[in-house]
Amino acid sequence: MHERIQKVASCLSRVKVVVAAVLMLMVLGTGSAIAQKSSRTITGKVVDENNQPMPGVTVIVDGTTKGTMTGPDGTFTLEGVPSGAKVVVSCIGYTNQVLPDGKTNHLVKLVPDTEMLEETVVVAFGQQKKVSVTGAISSVNSADLRKTTSPRLDNALAGRVTGLTSMQSGGGQPGADGATMYLRGASTVNGKSPLILVDGVERDNIRTIDMNEVESVSVLKDASATALYGVQGANGVILIQTRKGQKGKAQLSITFDQSYTSFTKEPSRLHSWEYCELRNEALINDGQAPLYSEDVIAKYKDPLLGLDPSSPDYANQVAIRQAIYCDNDFYRMYLKKNTPQTRANVNISGGTNFVNYFVNVGYIHQGGNLNTEDPDFLGYDPQCYMNRLSLRSNLDFHITKSLTASLNIASYAENVNMPSANLYGGDQSWMINDLIYQCQTILPISPGPTTDSRFGVESGFLVDYNYLDRSAFEIINRKGFTTNKKKNLNTQFSLNWDLSELVTKGLSLNGMVAYDSYNLGLLDGNKTEVGYFANVDYEHDTISYSLANTTTKALAMTSSRSSNYKIYGQATINYARTFGKHDVTGMFTGYRKYWETTAAEIPYNVLGVAGRATYSFDERYLAEVNFGYNGSEQFSPNKRFGFFPSGSVGWIASHESFLRNSDVITWLKLRASYGLAGNDSALGNRFMYQDNIQVGGGTNVQGLGGHTISEGRLGNKDITWEIGRKMNLGLEIGLFKDFRINLDYFKENRDQILISRQTIPSFQGVSSGSIPMVNMGKVQNHGFEAEVSYSHTFNKDFSFIIKGNVGLNDNTVIEYDEARRSEEYAYQYRTEGFRLGQAWGYLIDWDSPGKGYFTSQEEIDNYCKYGFGTPRVGDFVYKDVNGDGEIDDKDISPIGYSTSIPGLNYGISLGLNFKGFDFNVLFSGLGRYSKYYMGQGVVEYTKSGTFFDWTRNAWTEERWTNGEKITYPAISTAATTSHTTNDFFIQNRSFLRLKNIELGYTLPEKFLSKVGVKSLRVYVSGQNLFVWDNLRITHIDPEQNGTYGYPITKNVSFGMNINF
Repeated sequence: MHERIQKVASCLSRVKVVVAAVLMLMVLGTGSAIAQKSSRTITGKVVDENNQPMPGVTVIVDGTTKGTMTGPDGTFTLEGVPSGAKVVVSCIGYTNQVLPDGKTNHLVKLVPDTEMLEETVVVAFGQQKKVSVTGAISSVNSADLRKTTSPRLDNALAGRVTGLTSMQSGGGQPGADGATMYLRGASTVNGKSPLILVDGVERDNIRTIDMNEVESVSVLKDASATALYGVQGANGVILIQTRKGQKGKAQLSITFDQSYTSFTKEPSRLHSWEYCELRNEALINDGQAPLYSEDVIAKYKDPLLGLDPSSPDYANQVAIRQAIYCDNDFYRMYLKKNTPQTRANVNISGGTNFVNYFVNVGYIHQGGNLNTEDPDFLGYDPQCYMNRLSLRSNLDFHITKSLTASLNIASYAENVNMPSANLYGGDQSWMINDLIYQCQTILPISPGPTTDSRFGVESGFLVDYNYLDRSAFEIINRKGFTTNKKKNLNTQFSLNWDLSELVTKGLSLNGMVAYDSYNLGLLDGNKTEVGYFANVDYEHDTISYSLANTTTKALAMTSSRSSNYKIYGQATINYARTFGKHDVTGMFTGYRKYWETTAAEIPYNVLGVAGRATYSFDERYLAEVNFGYNGSEQFSPNKRFGFFPSGSVGWIASHESFLRNSDVITWLKLRASYGLAGNDSALGNRFMYQDNIQVGGGTNVQGLGGHTISEGRLGNKDITWEIGRKMNLGLEIGLFKDFRINLDYFKENRDQILISRQTIPSFQGVSSGSIPMVNMGKVQNHGFEAEVSYSHTFNKDFSFIIKGNVGLNDNTVIEYDEARRSEEYAYQYRTEGFRLGQAWGYLIDWDSPGKGYFTSQEEIDNYCKYGFGTPRVGDFVYKDVNGDGEIDDKDISPIGYSTSIPGLNYGISLGLNFKGFDFNVLFSGLGRYSKYYMGQGVVEYTKSGTFFDWTRNAWTEERWTNGEKITYPAISTAATTSHTTNDFFIQNRSFLRLKNIELGYTLPEKFLSKVGVKSLRVYVSGQNLFVWDNLRITHIDPEQNGTYGYPITKNVSFGMNINF
């Protein structure tokens, strides 16, 4: 036994020697091999899915710290790469790629990674990894924003952000074509617009930002995301981050496009004989004699009727007849079909070891659609147009390893030109609206727009019309011009000190100060010319003129200027550190905002502090706490400050072991948040805790001297903040790596809403406008949001992405201090219990024998009595909702949806890339939205009759008997019982719009490199080309608020982008 043990020990000893010898040889051999391997230098270029250069991409030797980043032109050089080493190319939002071994020059095309797309997002006072965000945030990148020819960023956001409503409700006038924005509907009767910040500073010039300046737009929606802004963020926050330079060679980019714009909707042409027939129809419906005989109508159809072509004076007779029996298309005569728009942009970016820079210069010209006379003839240009020159310079300085600074300077100079508004007391909006209204209202049978010397007055004088207030031709051409000259300077300096080495790792201090100045100049030239009335004599086939205005005034020039400024200061301490699987961040900031208006008011002053703390364990379990603490001038000292906290949690279930390697569920994240938001805005009132008592001018009552006292709104010492309690639940799902689904449910209970009392009787001695504001309103708002995307790269030449988003919101007014109506009313409340802006009106009985219309006088006599007029045959039949046998105000009922806030917004986008071609299309839409269409630009009885498409097929006995389509009640020369709030004129304003479509082609690089060009892309695009809607009225765009005014425009563009 002992001998066996010794033999085994001897064998083991020999094995150890052999193993040791083999290991020694392996080590020596490996060392020798490593020593013999040589390092190499690799170069290359990185482009995105559109073959555009990608700056800032990381190129690194795997498992080491040896690496570099691509320059502004996407190129890189990496030295000292060991042979056989694995080199990885990576960029946030794109799939990593490993460079093949053996090559020294590479062309790398990165494709989007749906799971990592938009990994970092801008949040309040900083940035966060997308993976760690627990609030409700949506973002749009610069590439998407540049796929539009819209000159305004706010309009370009329509359909791109879940839950954001962006409506071009004011029309398309150059320089005044901005959007009205709502985020998740509304929860208050007061200000509803979201807060907008540019590079962290509140600014109101979103309309002037060049699209090429923007790096990203983040939209913060729930309390967790907005609490840090306190009172300012109650309605959501839009954060705009501008571009910065990257270290590397300078890259020059030039973009130019030319567009041709026209109106999305406009009235169909009404011929002169059609007008005569419709006006006669309206008169007959009202029991009056027709105004135009069959002979006159026949001459309007054929002005040469009855003339002898063989007559020696035939040519002169033809000219006279055509002047008398004219068929003028004044709308097209005064408003051009198309007009140009030009955009040009040049930017350069790059960086050195000391400074990174981005400089951008942009120019936009928006032409107007007014058909003006030659400026050389007039001596001035009254055209509607806008010229804007914008400049941005963003500089980032690397002063030391731990100290950096940034200086952002942006400016724009803008001229907005239009006809003079002097006749309208300087109200430019009224002037434009009235101008369009006059273009619609002038009759095609009216001679003009200037006098004709064949009828006794020298040619060229203005023709006025006694049935109109003004002449559109005179407003456009002969009243002068107005130029608004706007200049804006935004300056911002920040300093960041990294205290990681001096104090503790992850600690930093940041200070920022901003100064913005605004200058507005107004140059107005106004004049007055002689005008004549044109009187048509059908009996003698002639025209006579009579003086309408004998006053003349040469062009008189006036000029005015105003300016104001804003100052913003902020100091922040940040902490971010990782301890194993524990990620901890913290932030505390204090800020102050101080600004003046041009009205020489007491300056505005806002103070606040905010804080945030986040925690993440193993990128699975997430928690975040935020707070804002604000002071407001609106409230008394003991009510002045408000504390608005929020908290949120998240769970990334796909990082758990049971889902980590799943090929089906590749991403799964749950989020929840709750917090408070405040609001101190109420109808533009300031210092609501103080009485507004003013001493007026001197007075003399029965010989006694003194001064008048003006009593304005009385103060309320106990008034305080509106409080919004916001809750959000979110679910993010990724399937098969290509599908992404984000779902959110939100709810807000807003109480203590600042309102004016509704139930205080007027006999108590204080007028209703002077009653103190109170905290009495309550509104509940809730909704659902969904965002779905699919992205797939089939090969290096073909990729595809489709996105869809939808936001649904609905609110209910819980309390509004509304007086209750008597039980005789079908609805005793018309605010409480309904949506904000709910439409109300009479319900038409579409099931009546006449399908909603009275078809005989006998039917009218046997029906309920109308308490607001006498219906005619062809008028609407209303329902007796309360059953009292009378149609009156007590029968008014809710109809449709809100007239102020859309309850549905959505967007669908599609992108295709095939070899050098790229195709992108965006649809956007709104729904659950109503509007009451009435008055000028809608009804037929305006002035001497204004007829649109829907009045051409109005109710007549003949159409009813023949079973023809009826689109309007019996037309009239005055308002009837049909012309009131009802479910005919309250219409569904929902629409789907082809917002943008673009086809581009990037030329092969091999053809460009010879001339020093990095890339060249040409494209053709369209904006607002088509809209599908549910309106009965066909000449008004559903997105536009007004029934007349400068219409929304569409355009077709041709452009190019070249990079050096």
